[in-house]
Amino acid sequence: MDVETEAAGGPNLAERIRRLANGRSTLDVAQFQFVGIADIRKRYGARWSEKRDRVSQIATDFISRRIAQDDVLIAGADGFLLVFGSHAGQLAEQAARRISAELNTFFLGEPDLDDIQISSQHHAMSIDDFAAAFGAMLANVQKAAGPSDPVAMGFTPVWNARGGALSAFFVTPVEAATGDPLDWDRGSHRHAEMDQRKLKTSEIAMRSLWASGGRAIVGVAVHVSTLNSQQGLSRIVQTMAEFDRRTARYRLLRVSCIEPGYPRIYLGDILRTMRPHAPNIALGLDLNEPDLASIVKMQPTAIGFTISSRALDQAGPRADIHAKVGAAIELAKHHGVLVGVEGDLQPEHAMHFLQQGVSFICSPRIWPVRASLPSAELWPATRLLEMTQKTNAA
Repeated sequence: MDVETEAAGGPNLAERIRRLANGRSTLDVAQFQFVGIADIRKRYGARWSEKRDRVSQIATDFISRRIAQDDVLIAGADGFLLVFGSHAGQLAEQAARRISAELNTFFLGEPDLDDIQISSQHHAMSIDDFAAAFGAMLANVQKAAGPSDPVAMGFTPVWNARGGALSAFFVTPVEAATGDPLDWDRGSHRHAEMDQRKLKTSEIAMRSLWASGGRAIVGVAVHVSTLNSQQGLSRIVQTMAEFDRRTARYRLLRVSCIEPGYPRIYLGDILRTMRPHAPNIALGLDLNEPDLASIVKMQPTAIGFTISSRALDQAGPRADIHAKVGAAIELAKHHGVLVGVEGDLQPEHAMHFLQQGVSFICSPRIWPVRASLPSAELWPATRLLEMTQKTNAA
């Protein structure tokens, strides 16, 4: 199951737990806590809050892949609470031990997480005892989760460098007052809720565009953690099952925020599950991905990299970026996979990537976010050349 469902607009936590308790005399609960939390806080000092958020997100994704849809996972300040709907008694205790052991093994294999360990403790509790022990924790989670103001949506153009056109537009959370794009994937943990909202927005916009006779490719970036949890994946599949199948070839799904070395077995599962619903799938990768060959062999429609404009302004990092993008293009070419880049790119940056052979470029600086979904439009490479020359002459 996906903890984000509980923490961001899904069924009320207390109500879900009441459903689990229906017909039972006890609840099976596993409490996962950081080992030596006092020492950890002291060691990290002011940095612990940021570190804890990262550990919490990683652990949430890890645990979510190992529990059933009936289980309820709740993230707390210094650990997690897992209320079992799928196991009871000794089976629940064994499941809790297995999860903590596998998570600790995972942490030991990560250089910046190898000082973090989790302990688990299983309890079989009456409903009253559970409420007394964890009622305050549930209330705090619900209070922190919302309600929140709805986020506005825009459509970020993607330039098809080969075709010389703005042919695709990605649904993008934006700042309501300014229309500027929000970095939601990296600035929030509420991925599943937002991913579902973006998909629904894309369908509404697509139907409206088709009704007016227009055509464009509509893209939606879905965070990899959403697709790698049982309940998150179910939400996405159920949402897309309601889409108009006639528009399938005009849709592009990008699996975003795939970290270097991300397990290939999980990526393979995601691609196999999503292809019947989204035949065009791109993978958003890190430039430091150590084994790009194994990814392009899976034959996604495209792979893409987020480029730091700050790094491009420095000679050393810029040369490294260009070398990695060039190598990716050559490798992907042999498997029929396209390569794209995105970021706050200047015209001269985009021109260099165009000359390298990049197929798609996305830069809100060059092609601003649109308030509504437009039809595809011609945008020849000569315009980018003119912008580059004008910038260099200034």
